[in-house]
Amino acid sequence: MPTDPHSPPTGPHPRLLRMCERVSHTAGEIGSWIYFIIGVCVVYEVVSRYVFNSPTHWVEEMSRLGMVWGTFLILATCLSRRQLITITIVSQALGPRARFMQELVIFVLFTLLAGVIAWYGIESMIQTISVNRRTNTTLSLPYWIFYLPIVLGFVLFLLQALAEIGAMLLTGHRLKPGFGQEEI
Repeated sequence: MPTDPHSPPTGPHPRLLRMCERVSHTAGEIGSWIYFIIGVCVVYEVVSRYVFNSPTHWVEEMSRLGMVWGTFLILATCLSRRQLITITIVSQALGPRARFMQELVIFVLFTLLAGVIAWYGIESMIQTISVNRRTNTTLSLPYWIFYLPIVLGFVLFLLQALAEIGAMLLTGHRLKPGFGQEEI
C-alpha cells in the first residue's frame, strides 16, 4: 500500500523526528530570546551612555557572547523548517525523485559537515579550558563559553539532519517542502 506524501508520518522514527524537532525548536526559541535580550541590553547601553553619561563595561562583550549563542542555537531550527539560504536553479529543474535524492545527499553532507565542526569545536573548547584562556576585557570571561554554543548548535544540527535522513529513508518521500520551495 503506497503512502500518501501529504499524510502525517507515523511509526517509531517519525516520533523520533518530532522529538528532535521539539528539541531543535526549543533551542531556536532560546536563541530568539537571546537576540531579544541583546536588543534590550543595547538600548540600556545607549540610554546609560547618552542620557546619563554613564557607559557600561559589560554590554558589548555580553552582546557578542549572546550573538554567538543565539546564532548557533537557531541552526537546527532553520534546518527543520527548511529556512537555510538556498540556490534553487538545479532543484527546480529536477523531477520529484531526483529532488528527493538531491535533498538526501544534501542532508548527508550536512551531517558530515556538522560532525566535523562539532568535533573541532570540542577540541578547541578543551584546549581553551586546558590553558585557561580568557577574554582580554574587564569581564575576563572564560573563552570556552564562546565555543560551547558552536558545539551545541552543530550537535543539534547533526541530530536534526540524521532524523530527517532517517524519516526520508523510512517513508521513501520528502516529509516537508524542500529547500527553496517557499516564496518570501
